[in-house]
Amino acid sequence: MGMMGLRELLGRQVPTTSAGRDGFFDVEDSFCTPGFWSAYAARARQRGVHSGELGLSGKLKGYAHAIGIERALGEADSFPYDRRRAGQTYSPLVLLDTPELTEKATGEINGCIRGLFPEQEYAAFVASICELVGDLLDNVWSHGKSTGFSMAQRWGKDREGFFFEFAIADCGLGFLRELRRVGIPGIDGHRDAIAWCIQKGNSTKKKAVNAWAQRLPPDAMGNPMPGLGMIVETDNHHLGLGLAKLVEATERFSGRLWLASGDTLLNIHPRRGRTYETIGIEWQGVAAACRFHSSQVRLAVQAETETEFQRIFTNLVREAE
Repeated sequence: MGMMGLRELLGRQVPTTSAGRDGFFDVEDSFCTPGFWSAYAARARQRGVHSGELGLSGKLKGYAHAIGIERALGEADSFPYDRRRAGQTYSPLVLLDTPELTEKATGEINGCIRGLFPEQEYAAFVASICELVGDLLDNVWSHGKSTGFSMAQRWGKDREGFFFEFAIADCGLGFLRELRRVGIPGIDGHRDAIAWCIQKGNSTKKKAVNAWAQRLPPDAMGNPMPGLGMIVETDNHHLGLGLAKLVEATERFSGRLWLASGDTLLNIHPRRGRTYETIGIEWQGVAAACRFHSSQVRLAVQAETETEFQRIFTNLVREAE
C-alpha cells in the first residue's frame, strides 16, 4: 500500500470539471495524510459532493468516517466509536467556518504537538509550531469563505521516532487573485504569488486601522456609527502572516512543506531546498501540508544548541583576551 499526500493528490493527471464530482475524487485504497484529506474535504464541501458520492471503499472509507468526514461535510456522523485519541495523536477534519471551531481545531492540533513532543529539548520547536498553527488556521477561516479545513496526525512510530503532519486547505480566492484584488504590483503568475506571500514582511493588509474606532461584531448588519465604528472580522484578515513563519519553521527544524495555489506547488525539502513545480490539478484556493519526523527535529535542535554554545564560548574567549 502506498501513501498519498497533498503533492500526490494534486499531481495526478485525471479528468476534471469546473463543478460537481469528477476524477479528482477517484483515489485508490492507500494511506492518506492530512494534506490529502484537508484538500479532499475542502473540494467536496465547495462542490456540494456528499460523503456517499465520493466513491471511497474498504479501509479508506472506514478511515474517512473515523476522522469525521461526514461531520465535516455537514452530514450526520455515523462513526460508532468515541474518538478518544483526538487532540492526542491526531486532530480530526474540522471545517473552519466559525471562530469557535477554528479555536477548537487550533487547540486540538497544538494539543497533539505538545503531547507528542513533551521533552524539554523540543521546547523551541513546540513553541514555534504552535504559534504558527494559530496564525494559519485563523487566516484560513478569514479567507476560506467557509470552505477551509484543517487536520493533523502522527503515524509510523518506531525506534527511530515518528512522522507528524498538519495541514490546511481552502477553496477561496487563492494567492494570485487575492494579491490582484488588493493591487499588489509585479505579480505575473501563481509562482510569483506564492513567492511573494512566503516572504517575511509581506502582507496584503494595506489599510491602517483606527485604534480609537468602535469595534463591531463580525455579524453586524451595516454600520450604525458611520465614520466612528468599523466591523472587525478578525485581527489577522490578510495573506502573508503565518506563511513566512511556516517556511522558516519548516527549514529550521528539517521538515517538509507542500504549498499549493493555482497551478503551482512549492516543495521545501531539508536537502534540496525550495523548488516549484506545475501540478496536474489546478487548486482553487490555498492548500498546505507541513510534515516533520521527530528524529530530524531532534537533530536540528541539537545542532542549533551546539551552534549557540559555540557562539557563547567564542564571545567569552574574546572578552577574556
